[in-house]
Amino acid sequence: MDEKLTWKVAPPKVCFFWKKGKKLVRSAEFTQPQLEVEIERLNTAGEDTTQFVLALKMLALSRGAG
Repeated sequence: MDEKLTWKVAPPKVCFFWKKGKKLVRSAEFTQPQLEVEIERLNTAGEDTTQFVLALKMLALSRGAG
């Protein structure tokens, strides 16, 4: 079974959760600058950054920086 990624904006950070089935296998919190670095790292590694970019946009909007 593949991991499912979910996230929520909780200014000043975004919380990510990776689950397999109903079991939480990993979580991480990023501030806006940390998330920008993580997106660059994932992009360089050829990973899908879609959910991270969406979270970054939502975080920016929640902080009035949109």
